[in-house]
Amino acid sequence: MINLIYNMKYLVNFQIELAIKYSKKIKFRCTHTILESEVEKKLLQNFDTIKDWFVEYFREKPLDNFIDVPKLDREYNVEMKVGRITNSIDGKYKTF
Repeated sequence: MINLIYNMKYLVNFQIELAIKYSKKIKFRCTHTILESEVEKKLLQNFDTIKDWFVEYFREKPLDNFIDVPKLDREYNVEMKVGRITNSIDGKYKTF
């Protein structure tokens, strides 16, 4: 457990809006932990580059890595917006 806390670098708070075809929109508020090992070679210098990295990371990964995707036979569209990134080591943060 102590290793996990030591390795946490950033907390990303974001919102996912899932628009199901012919149905309503569902919003999810989420937090994702970025570990030092995930970004150590990426040279992320500031919160804007971290946000860009996370947006790309979100696009590359399946949606069910972030939320429980409803079991649907219908199509759905996903929009994601980063709200805040916090450096878990020094407590500094930026809101978007």
